[in-house]
Amino acid sequence: MKKRFNIPFFVITFWFVCGILGLILPLQPDQILLDKILLAPNMEQWCGYDHLGRPICERLIMGAKTSFSVAIVVVFISFIVGTFFGVIGAWFGGIYDKFLVIMIDIFIAFPGILLAIVLAGLLGPGLANTVIALSVVSWVGFSRLARMQTLSIKNRDHIVAAQALGTLDYLIALKHILPLIISPLIIEATFSIASVIIAEAGLSFLGLGIQPPAASWGSMIRDGTQYMLVAPHMVLGPGFAILSLVLCINFLGDYMRDKMDVRNSK
Repeated sequence: MKKRFNIPFFVITFWFVCGILGLILPLQPDQILLDKILLAPNMEQWCGYDHLGRPICERLIMGAKTSFSVAIVVVFISFIVGTFFGVIGAWFGGIYDKFLVIMIDIFIAFPGILLAIVLAGLLGPGLANTVIALSVVSWVGFSRLARMQTLSIKNRDHIVAAQALGTLDYLIALKHILPLIISPLIIEATFSIASVIIAEAGLSFLGLGIQPPAASWGSMIRDGTQYMLVAPHMVLGPGFAILSLVLCINFLGDYMRDKMDVRNSK
């Protein structure tokens, strides 16, 4: 298991470090060099140049920063909001739980990416609106999972005993419920990061996400589709970045699920 996880861990770490470097290094991803338009990869620039003569390698690094920034913020917001409403609905039951179930059913009835496209179109393109649109879509998975997990443990002896002793509800949630349901929520967060990265790239590809001149893997692929026959490296670079990162994050989620499954522990 450890050997199988080495490569995914290395790939995730590589792109994460690239995202950090995008914040630190004085890169010039928007610098236009007219004499290097559509120049193929070479020893000087491993990923080549795009249709405006901008270095694709530096734009890939800035795209990693964009993807990780959006994914981390969206998953953090969705994790907090979804877990809060899921635990509240399952704990209090009654009208709270019924309302939560109705809201979850409404959101699940629409494909997530289509709902994100509608919200991004209504709010307008941009980084902040992209985060808002994806957060509105992503909280549902956490809420449904937190609700199911809370329902499965709310009647355990130690939780009933805490109620009998007069422990406040929020203390029971923090000290007795959340520690027991945090493992599946962390696994859900891992898969959600991969989903958000794809969704952000999709919105940027459609022109509804990150706007130029800011670099995004999705917008880089959109620009490259016009030059696939003469400069396929414009699509191959960001396409491979999305494929490798999302695939390895999913491997990470599978690995964590296996490690945290008590049925597999000896």
